[in-house]
Amino acid sequence: MSDIETRLFRSFVAVAEEQHFARAAERLGITPPTLTHQIQRLESDLGTKLLRRRIGRKVVVTAAGQRFLAGAREVLRQAEETVAVARQAGRGELGRLQLGFVISMSSAGLLGNWVGAFRQAHPAIEIAIHNLKSTAQIAGILHNELDAGFTRMPHKYPSGVRGFEVYRQPTVLALPSEHPLARHKTISPAMLAPEAFVSTTPELDLGFSGHTEAIASIGHFIPRVVMRDSDFIAVLSYVGLGYGIAVVPALLKTTNVSNVVFRDIAADPAPRTSIAFVYGSAPSPSAKLLIRHMQRHALRNHGKGAAPPRNHDRIIIPSALNLDPHPEVRAKRASKDVGRGTPACTLRGSALRAEHLRVRK
Repeated sequence: MSDIETRLFRSFVAVAEEQHFARAAERLGITPPTLTHQIQRLESDLGTKLLRRRIGRKVVVTAAGQRFLAGAREVLRQAEETVAVARQAGRGELGRLQLGFVISMSSAGLLGNWVGAFRQAHPAIEIAIHNLKSTAQIAGILHNELDAGFTRMPHKYPSGVRGFEVYRQPTVLALPSEHPLARHKTISPAMLAPEAFVSTTPELDLGFSGHTEAIASIGHFIPRVVMRDSDFIAVLSYVGLGYGIAVVPALLKTTNVSNVVFRDIAADPAPRTSIAFVYGSAPSPSAKLLIRHMQRHALRNHGKGAAPPRNHDRIIIPSALNLDPHPEVRAKRASKDVGRGTPACTLRGSALRAEHLRVRK
């Protein structure tokens, strides 16, 4: 029975329901002789009689035909469901998405607002979210482990990754609650020159704006960084323990870390940081729906989110979050890259190997 064509099931059901070959043929859009041939073929394949003609061309369904009729209707129902599911999947309305996000997004409710609205519009798409550093998200997209992500805004997108800015926010100072500067409502960058800083690890600034360095540049001093961590919550925890102060995205003001207060930075313009929606250059149908959804929130290019123009610069996408322990090697590579204006930093790790990748501005 597995070799019987679906159209034969449909032809039989039409004749059984109409109880008349001519009316069934008209319903199917074929000629009566063609329909007669199809029923004969079906009965031959099954080796049993399904229909009997009576006087006045009325058709009667046999006992075997009655049994077959119930199964034929189920086969047609399943076939129609399968076709509908395939078409849904082809349009991206059915599938699974793997999304990355940075912790500040979730803390401020942005992830729930944007992705939650998308889920309501496309409930058949299953979404899995992963709290990942920006560099790990870009690497995941390049290796087809992620469909898209919400990262810190990169200076340049590597080849194979596209994106656009979806949120822009100021940076603020995180201080121990008993710190003398905590008495001020706003703090100028110049006041921070003698302070100890807690900052993110250097590899997180590879291709991204460094928050601490941006403030130090405005205040005309070199920051004294005493502690680093790859996680912003850990950075705030070190601040709470009194290791120093930190420059963090304003979204983190919603977090509740003991012994930490936040103060605005007195600078015009105030340093800002951005969140970008990033995705691969060959998105799946479901990812395309998410891209179109997020383009409504794009801050640049009137929401179109087009990829930046090509150039011939290169950037290293790190394979993990550990710096190469050989500073001499880093210095040598940095000196070679100075003439090209290329950021140089060598990273190592087990997840993904570091690669030189062409990027777009």
